[in-house]
Amino acid sequence: MAKKKRKDKEEQEYEFKPPEFDEKEFLLKELRDTKTVLLTVGYAGLFGILAGVITGVDDRLAPIGFALVLAGLVSLKYIYPLLKIDVSEFQKKNWAGNIAWFFFTFLAVWVLSFNYPFADHADPSVTDLTVWVDNGTTVTAIDYKYVDSLGREVWVVRSGESLESVLGWSSSYTYNMTAKISDNGKLSTVRISVNGGAFTDMTPEADHRFGEAVNGGDIPSQSIVFEIRATDEVGHETVKTVSALTASA
Repeated sequence: MAKKKRKDKEEQEYEFKPPEFDEKEFLLKELRDTKTVLLTVGYAGLFGILAGVITGVDDRLAPIGFALVLAGLVSLKYIYPLLKIDVSEFQKKNWAGNIAWFFFTFLAVWVLSFNYPFADHADPSVTDLTVWVDNGTTVTAIDYKYVDSLGREVWVVRSGESLESVLGWSSSYTYNMTAKISDNGKLSTVRISVNGGAFTDMTPEADHRFGEAVNGGDIPSQSIVFEIRATDEVGHETVKTVSALTASA
């Protein structure tokens, strides 16, 4: 019974004392961690820019970009001392955090370098081909679209009429050949050749559309075949050739 009273007395006399807070040490640690993150981000950015320059020369050099990120991660252990950063007290979470900062910064800069305005690796897009037939009274759209049952692209009158009822080859008819042409950068030239003739510049229209109008009287073959060539400012080219637009198409 006496032992129990003595134990209760000792528990009552115990007073918790929190460890002394070293404000200076805390601030120094926070400054070190902040400085480390900023330097890591800057260092990763340099590697990302270098990878972007290399892969910008040739897309096939992309594996070198992956090699650079590995080289950068390995070099962190040696670059910190050179930048006067004390890593003697680094714990696993410090290394893990800085590795994550390096990797995602590198990846963001590298991906950004693949996109306009820093780079243009994509060919122009030529889609939504439509010929507008104006017979002097009405204007009818004929779309070049893929038909599942045929397994290929063909000319289809948007209103559902037959081609025979829409097409006419007299001088009273006008055919405006249009397409939606775009690029992730800037287009340099958009040209069209009709029935094997010389290439001429297409006229810009609204919503990235370009057109070229010909008179029905200038088409003695009673058939239209055209080829569109779109080139961007870095030389990428897309060529789109369509099947003949005739009453029997």
